[in-house]
Amino acid sequence: MKILVITNLYPPQILGGYERSIADFARLLQQRGHELLVLTSDTPAFFSSHPNPYSEPQVERCLLLCGQWHPERGPEWFSEQRIADVKRQNSQTLTQHLQAFQPDVCLVGNATFLPVELLEQVLAVPIAIAHYVMNAHPGYLPSLTPQSPLYRYITCSDWVSGLLQQQGYPAATAQTIYPGAAIEAFYQADLPPRDRLRIAYASLVMPYKGADILVEALCLLQAVGIEFTATIAGGTFQPEFVQALQQLSKSEGLQDCIHFPGVLSRQELCELYQRCNVLVFPSRFEEPFGISQVEAMAAGLTLITSGTGGSREIVEHGQDGLIFETENPLDLAECLSALPTQPDAWETMTRKGQQKAISHFSQTIAVEQLESLLSALSRTPAKSSHP
Repeated sequence: MKILVITNLYPPQILGGYERSIADFARLLQQRGHELLVLTSDTPAFFSSHPNPYSEPQVERCLLLCGQWHPERGPEWFSEQRIADVKRQNSQTLTQHLQAFQPDVCLVGNATFLPVELLEQVLAVPIAIAHYVMNAHPGYLPSLTPQSPLYRYITCSDWVSGLLQQQGYPAATAQTIYPGAAIEAFYQADLPPRDRLRIAYASLVMPYKGADILVEALCLLQAVGIEFTATIAGGTFQPEFVQALQQLSKSEGLQDCIHFPGVLSRQELCELYQRCNVLVFPSRFEEPFGISQVEAMAAGLTLITSGTGGSREIVEHGQDGLIFETENPLDLAECLSALPTQPDAWETMTRKGQQKAISHFSQTIAVEQLESLLSALSRTPAKSSHP
């Protein structure tokens, strides 16, 4: 197939897991023999390393966005006049690429700040669209949803599918395809040492991700004499938040136990997981999925998660991981402190988690499901010849 990918950001320009997942899908689809063209924006402010073992498809950073992300105020839309100019330029750009590339099907990723008219333009060819949604909404209001049988939602979790329907999006036929993790990159045959708690956190270090909940739980462990080390890895848009966590750690005498290395590459993250035996995922935000959980499980770490949103679909409490009460550092501390007291149960649960990551959440499974859906969409009856 000739697959057109449209998404607002593409590595190495990323905000998080959404961009990484779309890129991994594009690379893996190309690896499986398909021809891909990625249309995205040029937003270098979000540059981050994202090495991978597969060759990159053709990427054109030619689209313009209708807004920007402010580090404190969040998403901000541009003026109406500027948005009108963006829409006009994007339409011309898309027309040129549709005529030159002649795609069979289109995969849409994160559509935030992309005008919905781009989707309508693709559907009018007509070319079927599979819109992979990894956020709480697809990037536009329900009233703006493209009304075409060629437009199909894919979601990263059943929770996202249900949420879309609750908001009024036509997601009753949405197919859940878990984004999957690079299992091969993270898998370790030998479990990490469990001589003491070696705790990892790997996400944006922001209030909504709950890093402060973890630090508070660690203070509780310190108070009762439980030995541990912890690494809180990830970038931030609020340096003052990280500084506050560092100050709290220092005031509690934990500066030698808790480390803040910042953003890690995939290789550095693999090395971190080789040194740790627990991943804490303390998000207070309703997570659409949570790929870092699967990566850590594949590496042989025990997952302790707040289980918000779609992240709860990854783990069964007490069987292949633990779920603690959201925003409750005491409950988190109790989950952590219980592990060393039951070493055999700890190992059994960890191995079950690792096997689940391999059998349910690999990128190989995900890309096969996506390939099948794209193939079916490319053969829909409404498909006609290109201009």
